[in-house]
Amino acid sequence: MPSSSNETKISLQVGSELRIKNNGDIVIDNPELELAADDLAADAVLIYRFDTSAGERMLRLHEPVADHRHMKTHRRDD
Repeated sequence: MPSSSNETKISLQVGSELRIKNNGDIVIDNPELELAADDLAADAVLIYRFDTSAGERMLRLHEPVADHRHMKTHRRDD
């Protein structure tokens, strides 16, 4: 998926609070502020885009943390 110039990369750690305001502004409260900008320290990295003409907010998981290679199949509640 091509990257757009109006996309914002959001790195989150467990316990982070992500708020999206009505005007599309984002506010992130990370428990470990010194690690907030480091994608390697993130528990998840999201790509956020706000389409002002449509009034839509899009969030896309960019880099998940979960490593599912250890299992051949997944069971319910894994």
